[in-house]
Amino acid sequence: MTETDERFYVAPSTLPGAGEGLFAAVPISGGDRLRIVGVLVMANSESDRCTDYADRYKLRAGELLLIPTGWGAKVNHSDDPNVRKVVEGQDVYLEALRPIAKDEELFFRYHEYATSRFGLKS
Repeated sequence: MTETDERFYVAPSTLPGAGEGLFAAVPISGGDRLRIVGVLVMANSESDRCTDYADRYKLRAGELLLIPTGWGAKVNHSDDPNVRKVVEGQDVYLEALRPIAKDEELFFRYHEYATSRFGLKS
């Protein structure tokens, strides 16, 4: 799949040392969602092991892990996030917790396991 949601763009993150981040190209309303495009693999499977290079980006969806291949891969961690993860079946979304202004960076609160394993700070 390819990324087709034109409400977002990638640019240098506002967080020092974070690389790139995801930004709103238009105002986003609270409750609006971004469907995360990616590849699903079974947790603790050979596919999971063979994609360990993407571990810091994988999102849990029940017993599956979603490796984002689009906008979702560019959302950085913050202790004060403006989006949250929502899982519906095998679909994973980022949902705006509040209105997000045009050109504002999107932030997601990574799971405590990921922040400790990968030494991530906001």
